[in-house]
Amino acid sequence: MKFSAKKLAIVSALVVLSAFSAPCRAFAAQTSVPQISQNCVFSSTDDAAQQMRAYLKEHSSDFEIEISANVAPKETVGQIMIYKAFDETGNGSEGDYLRFGVKKLNCKIYLKNDSYRLVYHIDYYTTAEEEEKLTQKTDELLASFHTDGLSDYNKALLIYRYVTSKVTYSSDISDKYAYTAYSAMENGNAVCQGVAQLLYRLYNDSGIPCRIIAGVARDSDGVREDSYHVWLLTKIDGKYYLSDPTWDLSAVNDNFRYFLKGSDEFDNVSNMKHIPQNDNGLTFPEYNSDEFQSAYPVTAANAPQPGCSSGDIDGSGSINALDASFILSDYSRFSTCGMSALTISQKSFADVNNDNSVNAVDASCVLAYYAYSSCGGKDSIDDYIKNEVLNDVRRK
Repeated sequence: MKFSAKKLAIVSALVVLSAFSAPCRAFAAQTSVPQISQNCVFSSTDDAAQQMRAYLKEHSSDFEIEISANVAPKETVGQIMIYKAFDETGNGSEGDYLRFGVKKLNCKIYLKNDSYRLVYHIDYYTTAEEEEKLTQKTDELLASFHTDGLSDYNKALLIYRYVTSKVTYSSDISDKYAYTAYSAMENGNAVCQGVAQLLYRLYNDSGIPCRIIAGVARDSDGVREDSYHVWLLTKIDGKYYLSDPTWDLSAVNDNFRYFLKGSDEFDNVSNMKHIPQNDNGLTFPEYNSDEFQSAYPVTAANAPQPGCSSGDIDGSGSINALDASFILSDYSRFSTCGMSALTISQKSFADVNNDNSVNAVDASCVLAYYAYSSCGGKDSIDDYIKNEVLNDVRRK
């Protein structure tokens, strides 16, 4: 997938800022300068960016901002402000979600007394109505996940498992919707940008900080040409890890090769390498800069899976009512949305009665064992369940 950008041009008093266009370069002629009322002159770039962010979320095609001329030189103020409008906020519908939701933008800057009037025209991949529909669907989906009480790892796994199993890679790169979370959710297909955008939204709205990284996939053997690509940087338990959901689409039996990998392991499973790069100097971060890498230091090792043992699903070191609740919640989750949040190991240890299914019976067994051990019982949970089964047989 390719991102392209025109250079910043300065023509006398007129400054035109073009951010990016992918994949189509066609663009309608600029209309006359829109007359949009602005009641105040922003002296703070943060306040101005907040207003711009609101316009972007509303998918306003034309809007303007008036800001004090003291904040930045005219040559760069348009770039600075659109960049700040894309700042990370922790909201899944802002930050990188907006950044990758804009197909093309144009900014004209006019000097007005001691202020600049920034007039923007924006092309989006989706409409405001489509975004509203997507918001409703993602909210319903997250509600069905019942993520309260899950660890960051289990929450991230659940969402990753859902997206990679429900979305297929789009073969029609000429379709603008293929680049959107909307298509990934609504149509069940998208290219890497749409896949990453959907995960970004679901992660952030679940309290998991996430960034979308743009760059190229490079063949280390030099057989294939570089291809433009995006992937994810995700924060789990205070550390940052890399994931590539596009290359994990339709992974069988959780055979994820690119889920929450450390920098030492991320590219060790294939000849293709992920090379972060800024192909758009105007609105995308300098991913290789010291500033970005200091803010988002990638851990060398892979994210550790939650510890667990038979009956002790949350890895607390003891078997109690919380483990029974954990099992029951996942059974309810699976019954509702067809997805489990448990790792393969957790599923194995949650199936305490060994019937190849994790359900309410296992939760009851764990709860019964908790009562037994609380009264001084010394058998392990496996021996306890075996004895109970034998006793049931004898009673019959």
